[in-house]
Amino acid sequence: MNWQDRLITIYLLCLHSITSKIFGFIVSQRMSNYADLSFSDEEGITLFLLGVMDKHQEIKSIYEYADRHLHD
Repeated sequence: MNWQDRLITIYLLCLHSITSKIFGFIVSQRMSNYADLSFSDEEGITLFLLGVMDKHQEIKSIYEYADRHLHD
């Protein structure tokens, strides 16, 4: 499986998990003044999981990986 297929699969699993209320106890709403609503929760979770699967152990290294390779 190439990285594009893996990224799409993880995103769809996150989207399905959040919208189907499998994790009903995690239902929340962004209430911060600094919330960037152009970036969804599903996308954030997907990037985090993809970074962990690619053996990045810190949030900073996951961010740098996503910024370099997945910016578009």
